[in-house]
Amino acid sequence: MLEFLILHGAWTCFPFGVFLAWAVIRRRGITRWSAAALLGGVCVFAWARFVEPHMLQVHRETIILAGADDTSPTIRIALFSDTHLGLFPNAVPMRRIVDRINAEKIDAAFVAGDLILHPKPDQVGLLLAPLADLNAPLYAVLGNHDVGFPGWDLTNPLLAALEADHATIVQNRAVDTQLSGQRIIIAGASDLWQRRQDFGFSANLPEGVPVLLLTHNPDTAFAVPRDFDYALMLAGHTHGGQVRIPFLYKRFIPTRWAFDKGLHVFPSPAGNRLVYVTSGTGMSGLPLRLFMPPRIDVLTIHVPE
Repeated sequence: MLEFLILHGAWTCFPFGVFLAWAVIRRRGITRWSAAALLGGVCVFAWARFVEPHMLQVHRETIILAGADDTSPTIRIALFSDTHLGLFPNAVPMRRIVDRINAEKIDAAFVAGDLILHPKPDQVGLLLAPLADLNAPLYAVLGNHDVGFPGWDLTNPLLAALEADHATIVQNRAVDTQLSGQRIIIAGASDLWQRRQDFGFSANLPEGVPVLLLTHNPDTAFAVPRDFDYALMLAGHTHGGQVRIPFLYKRFIPTRWAFDKGLHVFPSPAGNRLVYVTSGTGMSGLPLRLFMPPRIDVLTIHVPE
C-alpha cells in the first residue's frame, strides 16, 4: 500500500510545496525556518519521485580479465537489468534503453533479469517489444520478480517474449560464440531465489576460453561450483541501493556479501572471482530513486588471446 500511496499521493507535494514557499516568504522566526526545512524535504522527495527515475545514464568502464592486459583484444558489451516494467509508470521504458544501447555500438547486450514488476500477463510482450530493435545480439536470464519471488510467476510469457525479440536465453546453459572476432562462452544461471540453478553444463566447457556468467543475483557467486572457472560474472538485483542515503543504503541492499554496484573481487573458495553488478534502470518496493539514477553499464573487456 505504501508504494501506491507514494506513486499517486506524491502529486500533493506540489501544492504543499507552494504553501511552504509562501510560508518561507511571508512568515518569520521559527515558522519560517520550519517551513524552509519542510520545503527542502518536499523538494528532495519530488526529485526522487518525478525527476531522477527518468535520468537514464550510461556508465562506461574497462575490465581486464585474468590472463589479459591493457594491450589484449577487447569486446564491448552493454549490461542492464531490473527494468521492472509494469507497475510504476515512471520506470524507464524499454524503448529509451534500446536507443541508448544502440548509440554505443556494442558487440552484445546482456540483461540480468527482473524485467517486469506486476504487469498483466498480456502486457509482457508489448513492454519488451523494443528489444527486437537492438543492433547487437541479446543474452538474457530472468530475475526473482520475473519468476514470482515476490509477485506472479511470469516465466512462460517472459521467455516467449524474449524469444520473439530474438534474445538468447542462457539460464543454466552455455553458448560458445564469437564477439568482435574473439571466442567467448556466454553462460547463465537461473534466479538464485528460485532454487533451480544447475551448473552441470560447466563440466563440458572447453578449457582456455573466457566465460562470461550472466545471472540476476550476485550472491550466485556463493553457489558456483569450485571447478567452474568463469572469467567474469554479470549481475544486477541490488539497484545500487535505489534510495542511496549515505551511511544507510547498504542496509537495504539484498545480498549476503558486500555487493553494491560496479566491479567486485569476490574471494571464492577456488580463488578470487570478478563480479560486475549493474544498478539497474527501474524500481521495486518504492517508485523512487535518489542519488542512484537509472543506468546502463557499457563494459570494454580485455580478453586473453
